[in-house]
Amino acid sequence: SCYYDKADLLYPDGKTVCDSTTTAKFSTDVLPLMNTSCNSGCHSTASASAGIILDTYNGVKAQVANGKLMGSINQANGYSAMPKGGGKLNTCTIAKLQQWINAGAPNN
Repeated sequence: SCYYDKADLLYPDGKTVCDSTTTAKFSTDVLPLMNTSCNSGCHSTASASAGIILDTYNGVKAQVANGKLMGSINQANGYSAMPKGGGKLNTCTIAKLQQWINAGAPNN
């Protein structure tokens, strides 16, 4: 059977369902993710580790444009794995972020 047919493996807490039909928005999906996973002391305007700012639209958009945001979040070879010192973000969160990027990374 297909791995994707096993809800208990995809959503081990039994509550989380990944909604891939709703278009991701910067204000409600991306910025809260950045604030929770990236900006608490590392990539905010006040504390821009490696000069990377992820608490503004322009800062996030710059990292999207250079490909480093998804490279780091996907923990791909050649990129600094993020979040630093934490586990990889769940696949639903990464998919939502990628969906927003695929939509042109709008400031919505």
